[in-house]
Amino acid sequence: MTDERTISPDQLKRMKVLVVDPNAYMRGVIADSLRRLMITNINAAATAIEAFTLGRTFKPDIVFVDWDAGRMSGLEFTREVRRNSTGMSRETPIILLAGAIDHEQLMSARQTGINEFLLKPVSAQGVLSRIEEVVLRPRKFIDSRNYVGPCRRRKEDPAYAGPWRRLTDEPPQNARTEQSKENAFKLRAIVSNLNEYADRTVNDRTTGIRSMYRMLQQNSAEVSHLGDDTIVKVWNSSLRYIEGVGMTDTYDIDVVKYHFRTIAIILDMPEEAFLHRTSVANELERLVNKKIHSAHEKKSDVA
Repeated sequence: MTDERTISPDQLKRMKVLVVDPNAYMRGVIADSLRRLMITNINAAATAIEAFTLGRTFKPDIVFVDWDAGRMSGLEFTREVRRNSTGMSRETPIILLAGAIDHEQLMSARQTGINEFLLKPVSAQGVLSRIEEVVLRPRKFIDSRNYVGPCRRRKEDPAYAGPWRRLTDEPPQNARTEQSKENAFKLRAIVSNLNEYADRTVNDRTTGIRSMYRMLQQNSAEVSHLGDDTIVKVWNSSLRYIEGVGMTDTYDIDVVKYHFRTIAIILDMPEEAFLHRTSVANELERLVNKKIHSAHEKKSDVA
């Protein structure tokens, strides 16, 4: 008997997914997560305008779109799809990507007609859970004078694994009670400094890399005192990336900053999100291994 809450491998293999994100690295992260789920029919666009062009012929089954989709926002993109002015089906499930979202933004997205949210940093597990929501538990599509999109009411479902049970629920606020506010504040300040050093690598790679590496090493003990294995794992992953790739031509500032942004987001994740936090850390570790391996291969080819 098939579990109605689990999507089948055959369904995933047949699925066509369009990813819309202005950041090339993030497009790669999401596409990589999709491929891990055996979804290979993937198309990607840097802007909403480009996505419209692709969508006319690609006809995606699901769209992942970033809140900031270039000149046109993810909400504007959704609005155009729902108006049926893009060549894509107006009922195409749309999953909105965002690094953070407040209640006002949540309500705006809800009114626009998005199906689901996926908070960054993303993981294969998070991607799968949203796909299962729109495929296995689709909400009735409403086509009225004042609103076009999935029904804005979500059935009470204790197994729902989304960020909030209803789109109108308030997002959790700083639910990590096990770590002191003081230590969390210190770590955020450190991450802010690391981001500044990362930005410096654009113009002065050597100085920026050395500054980042020094700060990561000097604060490793401080991070371990937080008692959060997930943050420690992401921290060590960023160290490994800089050690393995930092001084090579394959260095990518987006990879480094994605690590730092992930740490900041994990600090605000509730304890109940343990599986998602762990999955994100594992994904980063795997991506870093892949990047380091690629850098070593290029070095061997040159030699």
